[in-house]
Amino acid sequence: MFTPIPTSILDILNSKTQFAIPLYQRDYKWGEEEATELIEDLSNYHDTPSEGLFLGNIIVEKCLHQNTLIVDGQQRLTTIILLLVACRQHAKTLGLIPLATNIQNKITFTDPTTADSLGCRLIASDSIRELFDYITNYNWDGKFVSIIEKNGRKQPVKRQVNRLKPIYDYFLKVLTEFKQPDLTKFLGAIYQAYVIRIEIENDEEALILFERTNARGLDLEISDLLKNHLFAKQVKGVEDFWKEILANSSNTILRMLKYFYVSKRGYVLKPQLYKKLKGYSAEIGAEEFTKELANFSRFYRAAKNANEELTVEYFTEVGLPELFQHEYRPQKINACLQGLGEFGVIQYCPVAFAAIECLKRNRGQDNGADAKALIKLFEAFERYHFVNNAVCDRVGNEVERLYADFCEKYQESKDFRKTTQILINELRSKLASLEEFTAKFSEIKYEDGGNSLLFYIFDRFNNQGLDPAQGLRIYNPDLNLKRRNYTIEHFLPQKPEADLKVTPETREAVDCIGNLLAIYFRDNSKLGNISPAKKIERLKGELSKHVDNASYVKDFIGTYGEKAADWNKEQIKKRTEAMAKHAYQTVWRIN
Repeated sequence: MFTPIPTSILDILNSKTQFAIPLYQRDYKWGEEEATELIEDLSNYHDTPSEGLFLGNIIVEKCLHQNTLIVDGQQRLTTIILLLVACRQHAKTLGLIPLATNIQNKITFTDPTTADSLGCRLIASDSIRELFDYITNYNWDGKFVSIIEKNGRKQPVKRQVNRLKPIYDYFLKVLTEFKQPDLTKFLGAIYQAYVIRIEIENDEEALILFERTNARGLDLEISDLLKNHLFAKQVKGVEDFWKEILANSSNTILRMLKYFYVSKRGYVLKPQLYKKLKGYSAEIGAEEFTKELANFSRFYRAAKNANEELTVEYFTEVGLPELFQHEYRPQKINACLQGLGEFGVIQYCPVAFAAIECLKRNRGQDNGADAKALIKLFEAFERYHFVNNAVCDRVGNEVERLYADFCEKYQESKDFRKTTQILINELRSKLASLEEFTAKFSEIKYEDGGNSLLFYIFDRFNNQGLDPAQGLRIYNPDLNLKRRNYTIEHFLPQKPEADLKVTPETREAVDCIGNLLAIYFRDNSKLGNISPAKKIERLKGELSKHVDNASYVKDFIGTYGEKAADWNKEQIKKRTEAMAKHAYQTVWRIN
């Protein structure tokens, strides 16, 4: 018999027992998306002293004279302690040593007689343990190292750094804006957050519960509740609907359910999601709710897959004939979806769906101007997220609240084009500056085995302003493609001919984007490792027929051909900066 007990995070951190992650647990897997959601949820409780944020269930097995094992909840508890480490470091930066010490007492056990640390309150997953122990130590200087020396042995921890550092850096970035009062309130929100603690008695119960709660993933907790609700309402055909909804979610059912609600009613906190979904179902009726959710899931599937056939299928099904008066219109939308998929961005999904619903509701599906405005909106999504996320590496969630607000505006709007233009203007106003973009764009480099973003960039450079049928398909996101028609060419070769003198500084810049071109794959082998000057000769001569089809390569030859003999780090830098300026002001400009 399990007895659920509401327990605050402060009580957990003040526990007299040390928590540990058992061996059968999965690795620590949370990333920036989950960390961002945690920060957003805590921030909403920042100024609400009477309430605490509910963080779900934590299932523990209390072993006699041993550690308390975390059967379910390691992701949340590990991330909270990592957040406290960031709070501790920020408190040190502010000179708040007593506060930093107090935070440390929540992170680690302390010997009351010596004040020495007795270790972290959590024995972390094997996948991050060495680094986690290292950074939870009060004397950590805030720098991540690739090797940790422990008990006389050197332990490589590069993979552990890759797992923890992005989350920690995000936390610290948020906290740097906090002065002492803000930090104090934020710590209060952390400590007052609570879980439902369930204690079990033995390993057999632990393994059964772990399998039950994790076999299908944490995302299914809310979806199971919703499925049971719809089945209880005896919605006609609900079993088939639900199978389709799950399939369309691509194993991200929780995110899809959240985005569905946001598209209909605006912003929602994850702890409130099921209650809000159930309320919306009661408002419109369970049968209509199920149909709307299934319809949204089809759009979500088309958006995530960015497959032209699926895109056309969706827009045909929802009835937007004006989009098909011109063949290139669905292709343009799909190209935008492919770009957004390349950046790993899906936050636009609720507001894009709300916009489509607004267009249909206001009888704009037969209006050519509305169809053009819809394409313009998708282009704005792609361009905004390329600048701010793909290049400037900002958090994708920075416009999630804006998108949620515009979902509500679209629900009320009687003028699709006007509302769309206001949203586009808002996105333009939130773009990173040219200076920030140029600095980050200059960091884009060639990487062995992974240059999808480079193909995307050169594709857009070459095809800017052209209809899909007129351009070259340099970028293709299909991971199963056996051979690509274009490859990345180093203008100054990575391994130049022996008679070509190259300074060490220039060699360091050889992988920079300013030294790269995307060219026809057969031409790549013909250019080989010859000098930049010889490459220009061949591109103008025997290889010119393929160059004629690639306008940006022709532009490159016209601009830099005469400088090829003196191609060096400075020339690469100048081209990089010129590319960045052209990208920001022309190719990815939001109109």
